[in-house]
Amino acid sequence: MPADQVAMDGPLHGIRVLEFGSFVAGPWAGQLLADMGADVIKIEPPAGDPWRHASAFAKNESRVFIPLNRGVRSICLDLKQDSARAALRMLIESADGIISNNRLDTAVKLGIDYASVAKINPKLIYVDITAYGSKGHMADMPGFDLIVQGYTGAVASEGKITKSGQPEVVWSSSYIDFSTGYAAANGILAGIIGRSKTGKGQLVSTSLLANAIAMQTLRIADVEGIPAPAKQWFENIRPDLIKKGANYEEIQESYQMAVRPVIYRCYYRAYKTLDGGITLGTLAVHARARLLDVFDLKDPRVTDPNYDDSTSEAVQLGLDLADKFEAIFASKSTQHWFTELRSHDIPCEPIRFVEEMVDDAQVLANDYVVELNHHTGHKIRTSGPILTFGAGMPELKSSPSLGQHTDEILADIGFTDGEISELRGQGSVN
Repeated sequence: MPADQVAMDGPLHGIRVLEFGSFVAGPWAGQLLADMGADVIKIEPPAGDPWRHASAFAKNESRVFIPLNRGVRSICLDLKQDSARAALRMLIESADGIISNNRLDTAVKLGIDYASVAKINPKLIYVDITAYGSKGHMADMPGFDLIVQGYTGAVASEGKITKSGQPEVVWSSSYIDFSTGYAAANGILAGIIGRSKTGKGQLVSTSLLANAIAMQTLRIADVEGIPAPAKQWFENIRPDLIKKGANYEEIQESYQMAVRPVIYRCYYRAYKTLDGGITLGTLAVHARARLLDVFDLKDPRVTDPNYDDSTSEAVQLGLDLADKFEAIFASKSTQHWFTELRSHDIPCEPIRFVEEMVDDAQVLANDYVVELNHHTGHKIRTSGPILTFGAGMPELKSSPSLGQHTDEILADIGFTDGEISELRGQGSVN
């Protein structure tokens, strides 16, 4: 705990959430709520969350599981056994909310679908995470971040292509999974607020598809009668390319000319430098004007409010300036341009590696990366809470071992030591 913060219960103290999650979206939602002080109980099968076994460094422990399950408690239940179902029922009775990212048929089979749990505890806020939404012909289909990227246009919009001409996905972050986790956590919070007014629980639904669309909302703005350049390309140019047998690379080259505004090709992008790269964030007109002064270049699109930037001459001007910018940035080092541009209050940052973040002074000053003791005996560094509460934060704890809190949780809901031993002997819990 940082020296200037006090360990307190957190604003969600007293709220219990059961997390039937795996991989990213469900666990991330649970961790967000645990960081706010909720008692998040991760209910795992005997094999554990599948994410425990990817990039493993010890039995049931992996580098991708740790940063998604910090601060939660783990109970291991074999829900195929009736005695474990009895324990589950008592857990459901004690809970305020449930997060599940299981397919409906799986949830029904295990008795953890909304219809089943609402009969046990009608005041529950149940957040159901699906791949494609709860309605429509794809409602029961499984999905993952990567394939939803392809389905929703994110891969095409990025326009990344490998040297061999293969489409490349967004793999630096499972951003659809993470945004869905944020939505699920908000669903729990909003549902609890609603319950305080009505006294009733409810089913809350979100999906990878919903969040993939929402994350691209700046592109999904279709004005009747005034199609965006990318929409015009899709309706008028793409069909001709397909008829001519254009390959993916050729289609992408054409698409990117339409989808990315020419002005962004100069002012809001990344550049190669003499020894690395730099990102340039001149969205504001005044910052663009300062950049032009530094480079001793002219651009009437920036300086003349009456300039028509829709003409073919204006488009060519933009492309020519992009070439000039690229040559200028490539002529000197990243540090040179960072120092020079920042001295003129021009937003930019060097292109760095995520591995640098665990030692970054700014990151550490704000506890965006924290060091914790892990039950394996290792010290681990992982991302810290995204919210800081002035009244105090709950104590940070590492991710749990599989079933680490089984006995503790069963005791919480009224099981005696003898009853817990009996469950263990039956193999219902681990």
